[in-house]
Amino acid sequence: MTDPATDRATHPATETAASADLADRLLDAQVAWALGELTGERFAAVVAEDVDRVLEVAATLRLGDVVAHDDLVAVAQRLARDVVTSPVVLGLTEPEAGEVHRTLLAEEATLGEVVDRADVEALVQRVVAMHEVRDRVLDGLVESPATAQLTARLVSRIVTDVLTQQRSRAEKVPGVSSLLSLGSGAVSRVGKVGVGDYQLDKLLGDAVGAGAQFTMRRTTAIVREVVTDAVLHEVALELFDLQAGRPVGELVAVVGEDDVVDLATRGRAVLDGLLDREAGAALADRLVGATVARFLAEHATTDLATLLDDLGVGRDHLVDLVRTLAPPVLDAARESGVLEHAVRERLAPFWASAEVRALLGAAGGPA
Repeated sequence: MTDPATDRATHPATETAASADLADRLLDAQVAWALGELTGERFAAVVAEDVDRVLEVAATLRLGDVVAHDDLVAVAQRLARDVVTSPVVLGLTEPEAGEVHRTLLAEEATLGEVVDRADVEALVQRVVAMHEVRDRVLDGLVESPATAQLTARLVSRIVTDVLTQQRSRAEKVPGVSSLLSLGSGAVSRVGKVGVGDYQLDKLLGDAVGAGAQFTMRRTTAIVREVVTDAVLHEVALELFDLQAGRPVGELVAVVGEDDVVDLATRGRAVLDGLLDREAGAALADRLVGATVARFLAEHATTDLATLLDDLGVGRDHLVDLVRTLAPPVLDAARESGVLEHAVRERLAPFWASAEVRALLGAAGGPA
């Protein structure tokens, strides 16, 4: 009887060929097995088994132990920049804005059915209570020359309209019309009297301009006095109630699709401009960094399985997600031959390695 070890030593070429042949057949068997694991009902079972195994391991790992703060911040910052500025997102701005508008336009549900009044009331109460913000806005308006001039003109227009209405009523009284005409003529003549290089009407205009700041300050003071928390609360809810019974599409119809797309495009340009500027990009990075730091501080001691569940991605959701999204991709890859090629390419280096060939040769070659 021949000793296998002696034969291998005597015929190394035969041994190498035999080992290679066995390795190839084992590779074929493993590829077939792997493809079977990715097919039909077996794939569904494999997904559930693998998700359970992964979550079992995840339950033993805490976020703070497996994720470094600086690494997570860097990844989050890069993703934020790359996703926002990616060609795909850039290309979606206009068509998505139009699609959103068309979808809302076709919505027949009323505003009250879509938005809970209690939520609106809670939001209104919080906003109304922000006195400091309201005061800062009003103070900022006071410091704005353009706003002051506008307010002065509005007040002047209101006063003029009131006086005009009163005059119209007074002219209906016998004899008063003649007196008003006489007064108007006198004022007209006075208005033509020169004072230096200015006419009286010019002086009056300058007076109104000089008083614009005072008018603005007085107006904001009246707003602070009249527009109380209770008034704002009542007005905001009343506005909601007036529109709550109208369909969402009817409310959206006041803005055209072209306007929505244009606004979205301009908003996108503002965001791009912010990220293109050094200060803007740095600010965005700090915001992302602060958000990540806060997240880590809140969940550093939470295990990964619990964290996924808290994020709404529990075991059942993960299984359903993979079972829904993966099969169409796997089926298409299988039909084209890409899947088998990918599996074989991934496994082949193992069976072709010198270590495996040596083990197969030591085992005595094919049975």
